[in-house]
Amino acid sequence: MPVLLALAGVAAACLVCGVVLLTSYRRVGSGEALVIERGGGPTRVRFGSGLVLPMVQRGEVLDLSVRKVVVERRGKQGLSCRDGIRVDLRGTFLVKVERTEEAVLRVAREVGCARANRPEEVQALLEERFACALANAASTFNFDELVADRSLFIDHVMMEVGDELLGFRLERMSLGRLEQTPLDQLDPTNVVDAQGILKLTERATRLAIETSGQMRQQRVEPREPVQAPWEASRREGELGEAELEREVERAMAERARNN
Repeated sequence: MPVLLALAGVAAACLVCGVVLLTSYRRVGSGEALVIERGGGPTRVRFGSGLVLPMVQRGEVLDLSVRKVVVERRGKQGLSCRDGIRVDLRGTFLVKVERTEEAVLRVAREVGCARANRPEEVQALLEERFACALANAASTFNFDELVADRSLFIDHVMMEVGDELLGFRLERMSLGRLEQTPLDQLDPTNVVDAQGILKLTERATRLAIETSGQMRQQRVEPREPVQAPWEASRREGELGEAELEREVERAMAERARNN
């Protein structure tokens, strides 16, 4: 009997250990990281499945896939160019957590895995940072320069953003809407807006005089409409934004397949 009891005890202990190991095994996908915390000990990061011992360790999964942050400024919140003209724009930013232990630990420590996994939290966390970068970059361009060369403006914005994103990394950026803020949305009592109104009024007057003079000097013949230089730039921005949308969708689909 003592031998049988001992064998039964060993079998029960083995069974309990097996159950503990099975329930402690955390499976994560290829686009995720497992953050394992232990009270009083260093936090570890695994880019694959691992054991998280109950009552001793705490494990959280951090999504490493692409997130989208959209910043839109219109009307009175439009951004002021160097010449005082205000612009309405929409910028789309793609960010992700780098697949390094340092980046994962920083996000886990300063943001938290749960917050970093929710797109709306990432939007709230980074929107103001990107909005400031857009405003600073816009202030270095005249309006005509801005709409004529989107790629140069995007380069300036990415330089303004820099690397301080709490562990996130800016992958790409695209501009969708980029156009002059309507005059009725400007505040004439605002010094910057007043300067922009004056610039736009002068431009409209000059164009009207030039057009009137040309009509008097030559007979107007039907011809193909001339494409404004910023129209091609606008379409380029719309195509770039659509490509970013497809990239986010591909990343989400790949994550779903891996899980």
